[in-house]
Amino acid sequence: MATYDPPQPMWKRNVAGILDFLLALFVFGFVFNKIFGHTPHPPVITAGGTTTEVFGLDGWPALLTLVMVVVYFVVLSRTGGTVLQRLFDMKRAAAK
Repeated sequence: MATYDPPQPMWKRNVAGILDFLLALFVFGFVFNKIFGHTPHPPVITAGGTTTEVFGLDGWPALLTLVMVVVYFVVLSRTGGTVLQRLFDMKRAAAK
């Protein structure tokens, strides 16, 4: 298990991880949606108004998006931390 010096608060690690996942998911999802295209569903009309989707993925572009999210975490974890870890000024774990 990694030992942090100084120890990072649990809330900071959790928030950074969740926001990093969402950031990577939306960025890669949006990019792959624009590259591979997606036929949007018709707008949903409710009593409160009309709702449209921002982007949608299905099939192998969705699988490719999830693979790229994993690659995002693996590569950036080895090169100094993910985007939100750097933004929150989290120190790297000391290898023992």
